[in-house]
Amino acid sequence: MGARSYKVWGIAAGLVGLLPRVAWAGMPSPWVLTDIAKLRVQAISFFLLVLLVSALCIQLLWNGLRKSFARLPRLGYGRALSLVLLWGLLFAIVLTMISGARELMTPGAWEKNGAIYRLKGAK
Repeated sequence: MGARSYKVWGIAAGLVGLLPRVAWAGMPSPWVLTDIAKLRVQAISFFLLVLLVSALCIQLLWNGLRKSFARLPRLGYGRALSLVLLWGLLFAIVLTMISGARELMTPGAWEKNGAIYRLKGAK
């Protein structure tokens, strides 16, 4: 099979995926999500979209800087994605250290109020 044959089969598979599905009346669907689950899926998909777009922006910026700085190596999308993930993990660690230091400097001064922490006695 040649490359053209694979392309034809790929297009055919994509078109089959676009066909409407048959709805079986009266059958329960295991894929119905609750409202909370839909919100979680939306939040996760938004996070992934921002992550992927950020990686693309970093790749374009880096490769754009190569025109001015010839010593910079070319940055592929996979490495740009890895770079964005690494920086994200680094920021998460730093923010965790900051919140830990806050608790160490003022032990027992913070109390949990719902999803956030507030100073004890503060209204």
